[in-house]
Amino acid sequence: MDEEIKKLAMSKQLESCADLLRSLVPKADAFYVYDLSKSCLWSSSGAVDFEIDNYIERMPDAIVSGVEKDAELQKRTLQSGRTLFILPVYDAANNGLGLLISSFSKNSGNSSWFNSNVLRTILLPAASVISEIIQTKHKLKEMRAMAKGVQKELTFVYDIEEKLRSLTSSHSGLARLLGDSGRFLGIAYSVLMLPAKRIRISATHPTWSNVDRKVLDSLLIEKLIPKLDGQRSPVVFAVPKVVGSNEINDQGYEVMLCPLFDIAGNTEGVIALMARVKNEWFSDENLRFMSHVMHKAEFVIQESFDPHTGLMNRSSFEAQLKDSASKLEGDADTHCILYLDIDNLHLLNETFGEAAGDEVITRFSMLLQEVTPKHGVVARLAGDDFAIILTGANNEDGLDLASSIRTKMQSLRYLSGDKSLQVAVSIGIAELGAESSAAGDVLTAARMACDGAKDHGRDRVEVYDSNNHSIMRRYDDMHLVSEIQRSIDNDLFELMAQPIVPLSITNSSQRYEILLRMKDKKGNLVSSKNLFSAAERYQMMPQLDRWVISSTFRALRKKSAVLNKADYIFAVNLSGQSLGDDDLLAFIEEEITLNNIPPSSICFEITESAAVSNRKKAQSFINALRKRGCSFSLDDFGAGLSSFAYLKNFKVDTLKIDGGFVRDINKNRISQAMVAAITQVAEVMGLNTVAEYVENDQILAFVKKLGVDFVQGHEVGKPMPLEQVLAGVSDAAVSVVG
Repeated sequence: MDEEIKKLAMSKQLESCADLLRSLVPKADAFYVYDLSKSCLWSSSGAVDFEIDNYIERMPDAIVSGVEKDAELQKRTLQSGRTLFILPVYDAANNGLGLLISSFSKNSGNSSWFNSNVLRTILLPAASVISEIIQTKHKLKEMRAMAKGVQKELTFVYDIEEKLRSLTSSHSGLARLLGDSGRFLGIAYSVLMLPAKRIRISATHPTWSNVDRKVLDSLLIEKLIPKLDGQRSPVVFAVPKVVGSNEINDQGYEVMLCPLFDIAGNTEGVIALMARVKNEWFSDENLRFMSHVMHKAEFVIQESFDPHTGLMNRSSFEAQLKDSASKLEGDADTHCILYLDIDNLHLLNETFGEAAGDEVITRFSMLLQEVTPKHGVVARLAGDDFAIILTGANNEDGLDLASSIRTKMQSLRYLSGDKSLQVAVSIGIAELGAESSAAGDVLTAARMACDGAKDHGRDRVEVYDSNNHSIMRRYDDMHLVSEIQRSIDNDLFELMAQPIVPLSITNSSQRYEILLRMKDKKGNLVSSKNLFSAAERYQMMPQLDRWVISSTFRALRKKSAVLNKADYIFAVNLSGQSLGDDDLLAFIEEEITLNNIPPSSICFEITESAAVSNRKKAQSFINALRKRGCSFSLDDFGAGLSSFAYLKNFKVDTLKIDGGFVRDINKNRISQAMVAAITQVAEVMGLNTVAEYVENDQILAFVKKLGVDFVQGHEVGKPMPLEQVLAGVSDAAVSVVG
């Protein structure tokens, strides 16, 4: 059907020549154009002329193709008496394209005016036009064939793209890419080699199933791959026939080698296609197609491996771990996971510079690849964190490998001039069995064991033990991290406000401490202790503090007019991690301006230990915000051994007495003495004091007797939602405990 449509299109194009031909040779009955296949492309009559068709069919191919250029050929007489004037049609290179035939009646063909040379001269311009039309047809045909091939290739590439997205590991993706491309081209033996990444994947057609793969790999590695030097695209090599051999791979064939490059442009591997099942040679189209496959393979590799070390990256490792877990069967079938953390890389970077750290990471990755057995997969997860899967192994096998790694580590020392630093590693081990929880949980377990090794002195190996309470605490913290991040991202926290009540009837100040509450996915309240334990361990306190600051200021903005006139102060806690954030001051100042709240209504609470750990930065921070109008409270005061000595270094407004002295003040004389001393020093320095954890009337009576200015605790006021507190700000009465 397609051929009929194409012939019809050609006929319409040649129809434009009909008037030209009739004007040139008006005595001709009809005109015909035949191609090299002796098929009639067009006739001026529009009808099939079987006599001419049969005559052309019997004509020698050499004449139709224009190879024989005999002048006598131009005039031929048919059995019916009609005369044909046959003029070969040529392209610009004088290659035959077909025949232009003019048909004359019996009388016209025998007339004296019929002169072949004259007719030839007259018809040459028309033949030239017909030549262009036929050439255009041939070009279009070639282009359609090429487009069809390209479309087929692109369809394959897109299909592969979809398949790769559904695969879990880089090995699976590369195997799919190699196998499908080999089938697409009909390859007898395909192999992908990445020596540095310990990857070798092959695919064999049944016709070559008995060949010696070692011999083929040896041919590639020793003779052919070295010839790739400097090549940036697929290259074809011929392997000659081995005389006297009956082996199928000795009968002579072609090999296409496709170099694979890393992100820096260095050759790191190759895809080799050896022989085609139908004994065909590789075409330019095949080379172009494999260029697409080559780049797709490079993309999969770059997405799956760490560019610095060449090891598998985290996402690919987790996919590989999941894939390995899915293949576990019986109870005795296990894998072992090692989690490794270089102990003193931070110190190395500070002492010798980051280039030293990069060098150590490279050397460490090479060490791991050297000692890890063939059934092991090594990955760099992030920074100085590495992991290994030992398939078909248990904890004992993991301990053996960990021992080998630590032995090798003795030689991993960084030297620079007269300085040196021994590099050590902490290792955690966990076992993955068919009955284990999710593969990701086992990796988490190995990491927790590694953290335990670091906590217990570093340069150690620990095996995960679910009965170890310190590990379980760390496990809980790690699982809370995602909950914390979810709450930050989606504003799921709740702000509470607890009253800080003045004990003097002359003090009309309204004070509240802002408290943070979080619920888990099930709606259960997470204890503050667990919340801040996880946030501090995983360096999330700066994010939490910023959320509290921004959300509190945004809530206070609704009452900014009242806050400007009344004596309201809201205390916001700042962690030690936040005090170390160089951008925090600018953030707070921007939030104050953005929300248009009076700085005098804000008090920042910082712990004594956080302030002391970085005195200069803390005091600079305090001074800047106090100049703006904010006030500061030193929380947990008295807990440190040198609290009074440090006090003179900090210009704060309030001392919040450590709760340990308040809880038992009605029973412990030492606590009574400490609180008395703090209040006396505060009075001399012109500072206010706050006693927290006032939980009953006896404690309240003692702290009031000792001269404390403010109290906080369930005895005088429980935490309430901040919005509820602010709803009554405009008409709230002064709360004074008499």
